[in-house]
Amino acid sequence: MSLDAATYFQHLKAYVNGDYIMHDGSDGKIILKETYFRPEDVKPKVRKVELLLSGLGMAFKLDNDDFEHSQKKTKPALFHFLNDVAKPWSKRCDFVVFHVNGRTFHADCIEFKSKSLTAEKVVPQLKAGVCWVSSLKRTIENYTGDRRLIRLRKFVFADNTNPEAYLDGNRQLIADPSVRYYHFDEVQGQPLPGLQNASIQEI
Repeated sequence: MSLDAATYFQHLKAYVNGDYIMHDGSDGKIILKETYFRPEDVKPKVRKVELLLSGLGMAFKLDNDDFEHSQKKTKPALFHFLNDVAKPWSKRCDFVVFHVNGRTFHADCIEFKSKSLTAEKVVPQLKAGVCWVSSLKRTIENYTGDRRLIRLRKFVFADNTNPEAYLDGNRQLIADPSVRYYHFDEVQGQPLPGLQNASIQEI
């Protein structure tokens, strides 16, 4: 059954594992947080980005080592019935944000990087994020019949202050023109639907 965007969001929220939800979209925004460590740092730091929503939204942290129930240093498997060691589905991007904008339903795959924008550091993770969104959508549809077109974008947010060697004229990655680059300072406090990306994939 094809559902309107808001209804599909509510169904999706009811189906997903809450352990993966980083922020539930309350107060008209989502908050993305990541702990990171650089060689020159004495202790780990936390990077936080707030993005405004125009409607319902929730943020998933796929690349998460901090599950309360985990006693190991390894990430829990995304698909618990599959071997997760060095398999294509063991890769993941940092965040996936599902949000409703008017009558449309969106998924934004977002990767945080300190500085490096090389293809091998960005492209596979975001491709894996797209695969996860597609797999989640198909699984829900197969079991429940709930359907909805998802408009998907890919972003990398980084500290790189001189990224031109990696970008085309639209600030998309040369290595993968479907990925849009933003500096962390550019996106902080901005409306998520207003972020630009020349490439939108329909799933």
